[in-house]
Amino acid sequence: MKKQVIAAVLVLMLASFACSIQNIEMKTIDIQVVKIAEPLPTDLAGTELVFTMTGGKFNLSPGADGLVNGSITYNVERWEPEFTRSTYYYEIKQKNPYSFTGIPTGDIENHWDFGLSTVLPLDLTIEGGASENLFDLSGLQLTNLNITQGASETEVRFETPNPVLMKEFSFKTGASSAKLYGLGNANFISMNFSCGAGDYTLDFSGTLSMESTVDIKAGVSNLTIIIPADMNAAIVNHGMVSNINTQGTWLVTDETYTTMVDGPKLTINLDMAVGNINLIHE
Repeated sequence: MKKQVIAAVLVLMLASFACSIQNIEMKTIDIQVVKIAEPLPTDLAGTELVFTMTGGKFNLSPGADGLVNGSITYNVERWEPEFTRSTYYYEIKQKNPYSFTGIPTGDIENHWDFGLSTVLPLDLTIEGGASENLFDLSGLQLTNLNITQGASETEVRFETPNPVLMKEFSFKTGASSAKLYGLGNANFISMNFSCGAGDYTLDFSGTLSMESTVDIKAGVSNLTIIIPADMNAAIVNHGMVSNINTQGTWLVTDETYTTMVDGPKLTINLDMAVGNINLIHE
């Protein structure tokens, strides 16, 4: 009799647990598609763009007909996009970007896909997390770039040079992974890269037009830094990390790794306590 009672209690507990799981699944609505066709300002003056999204996939690419062209596809009501406009400012964000009504399932749809203009200077800010991001910024006229991500998987590309000077490039992320390619084409004066635990690749391929500085602060991470063969670079280890692997030709003096190449100099200040660092000069 005791066994039967225990079995019955277990069945009830499992049934209750199953109901609880079902109740905490994120609620969805019919798929909504919002088309974006934001026109250019009439005088093509510098414009600030701000995007805030999470919980999905976010793609950016160059070559919009207007300032921003594309679409947002979603099926979570709280993630409905909002728009803010003024003469030289345009913002798109989810109404409640960090609000979760339950556990996301495979039925969740949240896909942002935009093209951006290459014909005017842009001050670009991207904020979000829990997302898959592909940001192709090749040829955009970026005067400032600020990317802040939570737990996410992000790829940033500069396949062609930024035609204007970027005053500051900031990339901050939590425990995640990120790959940044063509950073030599970004044409920045200074760059700040801050990350938590994860895997990160910083590829400085491209043409360095002026002396630039990069400050890297990392947690327990696997970090790969790629310097092209013809770039003058110095990487200074200010942290406690000792597991530094090198590939290619480097001059090592104390905690400084130099490529011994002429031209504008890229200085990378590295602050990392624990982890693995791969320095590649190719």
